Amino acid sequence: MKQHLASLPDIAAPETGELISVYLSVADEAISAVLTIERDKAQVPVYFFSKTLKLAETKYPPLEKLALALVQTARRLRRYFQAHPIQVVTDQPVKNVLEKPENSGRLAKWAVELGEHNITYVPRKAIKAQVLADFLVEVPSQKTEEVNTTTTEPSNPEAWKLFTDGASSVEGSGAGVILINPEGLEFTYALRFNFQTTNNEAEYEALIAGLRLAKEMKVKKLEVFTDSLLVSSQVNDSYVAKEPNMRRYKEKSKELMNTFQACNIKQIPRSQNKKADALSKLASLTFAHLTKKVLVEVLKARSIDELEVQDVVTEEDPNWMTPIKKFLQNNELPSDQIEAERVKIKARQYVLQGEILYKKGYLAPLLRCVGPEQSKYLVGGCKTHELGILLAFNASGYRRAIEEMRCLPNPLPNTKKSKT
Repeated sequence: MKQHLASLPDIAAPETGELISVYLSVADEAISAVLTIERDKAQVPVYFFSKTLKLAETKYPPLEKLALALVQTARRLRRYFQAHPIQVVTDQPVKNVLEKPENSGRLAKWAVELGEHNITYVPRKAIKAQVLADFLVEVPSQKTEEVNTTTTEPSNPEAWKLFTDGASSVEGSGAGVILINPEGLEFTYALRFNFQTTNNEAEYEALIAGLRLAKEMKVKKLEVFTDSLLVSSQVNDSYVAKEPNMRRYKEKSKELMNTFQACNIKQIPRSQNKKADALSKLASLTFAHLTKKVLVEVLKARSIDELEVQDVVTEEDPNWMTPIKKFLQNNELPSDQIEAERVKIKARQYVLQGEILYKKGYLAPLLRCVGPEQSKYLVGGCKTHELGILLAFNASGYRRAIEEMRCLPNPLPNTKKSKT
């Protein structure tokens, strides 16, 4: 043992133009590389390199980790890569991954970066210096604190599933949304943005669009899946949203999530979100490739820039609409039997959409019902018996007074005033 320790190999300096062999090794949380040269039919180390992976990098596939190890080594030891021919000795198909990087934009960028160097790839026939590379990553595992992007609630078989993804490039921005009901039926939805967004803003726009779609479809329980770690972590309060736009997107998303009985968001790998990812990339370029089964929409402004419309006058409960709303919503009736029968008969003429009550019409659109406070505001200065305003609701929104009776300054001359 003493003899081996006393004769440890020294680090050698390569001569100009001398071939350098690179050995790579990866672990769950670290990557390493060893540069060697051949002297007297023996390999002599030139340089050692190792790096602890970030949380996002630990989730890369093994081949991408190997490519990352090569890229990081080339960046750190640029002087060797520029002055010497490099020979990567590995038993993994790193070359094939870097030569065909269609599946990942990250690999395409790395391939371009490594293209400036004279790099060849040879199969590993003997272990030799690979032992050193493996030794560098065999360090005590330091547990990386995982970000809690999910709630502790178990998966609900009755919950709908929402997959979202956003894409942003120089050619445009878009989002893809896939909503799946408990029976497995898919609803696809594509958005194209007529404004510039960053990638994170596009992810948030996709999330907000998906939540709105689920809300319109009266979904009660929802599980949201996104491949954006930043979005899921910010919404779950694991990350702090520092930028003003990110804070507004986070507040808007949480506001929509609170409208459901149960709603949680989880970050998943991009490989499990392929459909939404492909949909967002197509939507960011053109709608021509999308089939008629995909709902498409062009968003002209950011979701956080929309003006919120609030009621000028809020109605206080209880009022004449309260018993009807309770019956239509929860099948709840008054304790008095006569009043209960009355509510049952009366409720047939009404329909409840969200929290707003409408009266059915035979040949007319739904008529919005108002309470005492709102009716006073609508009537304005005229008395109730002098002015009647009928508000109608159609698919495009509210129409202003479609039927108006004129205000009479005085009762008709030959009519008797009723006693009060």
